[in-house]
Amino acid sequence: MWERLQQRQSVLKQEINKRDKVKRKQQTLEEHLEIALHKKQEYWTRLKEEQKDVENLDGFSILKMVRTWTGKQDEIREKELAELAAVEAKYREIEKTVIDLELDIEANERELDQASWDSIDIEWDKLIKEKEQWIFDNNQEQASRLDKLYEKKTFLATGIREITEAITAGNEAKIALNRSLKSLEGAKDYSTWDTFLGGGLIATSLKHSKLDESEDAIHAAQRSLQKFHTELLDIQQIKADNLSVERDSFVTFADYVFDDIFSAWSTHSKINNSIDRMYQTLQDLANIFDLLQKQLKLDQDNLHKVEIEITQIIEH
Repeated sequence: MWERLQQRQSVLKQEINKRDKVKRKQQTLEEHLEIALHKKQEYWTRLKEEQKDVENLDGFSILKMVRTWTGKQDEIREKELAELAAVEAKYREIEKTVIDLELDIEANERELDQASWDSIDIEWDKLIKEKEQWIFDNNQEQASRLDKLYEKKTFLATGIREITEAITAGNEAKIALNRSLKSLEGAKDYSTWDTFLGGGLIATSLKHSKLDESEDAIHAAQRSLQKFHTELLDIQQIKADNLSVERDSFVTFADYVFDDIFSAWSTHSKINNSIDRMYQTLQDLANIFDLLQKQLKLDQDNLHKVEIEITQIIEH
């Protein structure tokens, strides 16, 4: 009887943990959407300001003439255009992010509507009352020990599931990062031709085409990193003792990359800077993977020990 109650409790608790995870995810998504909407408005304002700055450069002024004579006008215009390009890229990125978050929130709301979760809290309360009654009627010493072991088993099983899901999300982010890296490497190749080998109009056009292609790849990487970040928050939520990771920079990955790419479209070294940031992010992923794998192994070993203890109590 007690074994049946404990098994039922373990199943229910894991299901409650799944439900609570979806609730936490909903809260996180809504917080991220609020931040994204604020950033979208901020970038829109900055975009209009940068556009105005570029337009002002086209107007006639004595200062413009002086700058032209001293060779400064082209340099200033290039700087203004680069700043405009960076803000525009960030605005397009945050637009896509807002759409993604709204879709994720809708999907998460549908998951929360599972019929099996409607009565799960009632089932839990009923089970706890049954256990209390059994302990009162039987007063067995091993009941308390078994209770703690099953609680530990549920905690470890939940941790293993969360870490496994984080590793899966991290692998997806790694794949997306490598794709964006490959795309940006292509833009760098054309930039080498254009900047150092005098590639001309065709090379410049191909380079910018590759940068446009890279923009989509970078967004896909940003989306994957956002999901990985959410999974890491879930692991921290269950307080894994030997795991401590905080990578909020994953959330702002695209901002940093776009800053470097568009700080000067024609400057070869700036694309290199963005590539370096991608390699650093891949290294960050690798470091966190190492922590995750160690924690996963520890949890799996501890779960095995707990299961052996439970078996010994039940069979003796």
